[in-house]
Amino acid sequence: MKQWLAAALAVWLLAAISGCGPAPAASVPAAPVSAAGADVPREGHRVLIAYFTWAENTHVEDPSAVDPDASTSASVLPPGNTARLAGWIQERTGGDLFSIRVKEPYSSEYEECLERAAWEKQIGSRPELTDRVADMDSYDVIFLGYPNWWYTLPMPVMTFLESYDFSGKTVIPFCAHGTGGLAESVEDLRAALPESARVGRLIGVYRPDVDSAEPRIAEWLADAGW
Repeated sequence: MKQWLAAALAVWLLAAISGCGPAPAASVPAAPVSAAGADVPREGHRVLIAYFTWAENTHVEDPSAVDPDASTSASVLPPGNTARLAGWIQERTGGDLFSIRVKEPYSSEYEECLERAAWEKQIGSRPELTDRVADMDSYDVIFLGYPNWWYTLPMPVMTFLESYDFSGKTVIPFCAHGTGGLAESVEDLRAALPESARVGRLIGVYRPDVDSAEPRIAEWLADAGW
């Protein structure tokens, strides 16, 4: 049974998970910026940039042993893909950074991280986090970064969303993804938020394109009034 599960998970990963494993060799275009969300002018807002990244939720015993050319390296070694995107957003918005971190770190091993992420999604787990945002009520715009794990938000991000009252706030998603794109993550995000919350204009960045994504992030923010 375990061998069957491992094999199935490995196949699903190719399109489903962007944080815990390599992408297929085939290249895909970066996801376009969505026009569905609302633009939020920069003036008069207090901004939080909250993000979840595998690299800050695992422990690598020997970083020097990690192959720098492997497709998983940017995900498992700091700063991690979504952390890099978050840093560029912080530079341009002046917002406060918050790393979503679990009390029980994920394995740095591909298969083990993969299996835990699948199990957490299956049971609807809400992993316990290490910290809370101080004075969350004072923020009215939250940039929320995450990888696409199993076609949706990682379960620690769901813990984060359910830990605060987002009524009246604007949440602006940014996602580092594999060939699965944004999948169902935005729909699941909307479902997790109260009706009075808004989802702003989002962006998805294909994982192999993260290294060169800073200009896209700048353009996305400028187009949305930041």
